[in-house]
Amino acid sequence: MKTVGLVILVGISIATIILVVKQSPAASANHLVNNIVKYNGENDFLVKLSQYRNLTVTIDRYNISAFVADTDDKRTKGLSGVENMSENQGMLFIFNYPSKQGFWMKEMMFPLDIIWLDSNNSVIHIEKKLQPCMSVLFCSVYSPSSDAKYVLETISGFTDLHSVNEGDKIKINSN
Repeated sequence: MKTVGLVILVGISIATIILVVKQSPAASANHLVNNIVKYNGENDFLVKLSQYRNLTVTIDRYNISAFVADTDDKRTKGLSGVENMSENQGMLFIFNYPSKQGFWMKEMMFPLDIIWLDSNNSVIHIEKKLQPCMSVLFCSVYSPSSDAKYVLETISGFTDLHSVNEGDKIKINSN
């Protein structure tokens, strides 16, 4: 999944739909190019993200090995192009300051649960079982109603399986 600032539908006619996507200033034109890298085998997630820093995120004594997206480039790429991940893997997006971070499922290859956390590591919003976008023209943006400092992406169904709810505290451990 990728972060996205604002999606605006600029014009609609019978033949034309124009979609403008505003990204962070660091995002360049090549981020908009379909740059999906497919890996085969059980370690798809680890191969693609081996250059990412790793932290352990603990949810009610269950540990997730989370790859950290803490730069504009890493946040923009997110998990796009990764074919799968396991229950104990995830991606933790860390933002420079709290804000209403929007996410979409563009170029995703599997469904996700997304958990937004405030600066105190409290869950403020959850989106469950989000499916990959079939087209950028019909790709919803999901965001919380209050500011988030962290966003955790997990496999679809994780929040139900582990009874994650708004108000829960999630521990982010430095490794």
